[in-house]
Amino acid sequence: MSYFLWDDKYAFGIDSIDEDHKVLVSLINQLYVAMSQGKARAVISGIVTQMVDYAKVHFRREEFFFKGISYTESAEHKAEHDAFSNRVADFKTELDAGNVGISIEVISFLREWLTNHILVSDKKYVAAFKKFGIK
Repeated sequence: MSYFLWDDKYAFGIDSIDEDHKVLVSLINQLYVAMSQGKARAVISGIVTQMVDYAKVHFRREEFFFKGISYTESAEHKAEHDAFSNRVADFKTELDAGNVGISIEVISFLREWLTNHILVSDKKYVAAFKKFGIK
């Protein structure tokens, strides 16, 4: 059962970034399955924690590349990363407090944010990364 289908339109030909995005899509799907099956709050919270942790790894990778190429939009991009991290941390706090009603809001937010972030914000750096040989 998939909630977020990976599509080639999300692939940039930058292996590390594409693989990171695939992992994030997979985690969103795992979260969707857990929620759909009424899994325990601890399971759902654990998947959200994995999402937060992996997003940080991915964000650090992008931001490392930004520094290496002096990417002009890095501050704006990092601000999006920070806003995402803060929003998901807030969701996790609510989930941990027992507000399972927030689950649908969480899963919708994750899919929409990642879709828009990949297709709009991340797409902006692709040419710069490739110009500097980042694969």
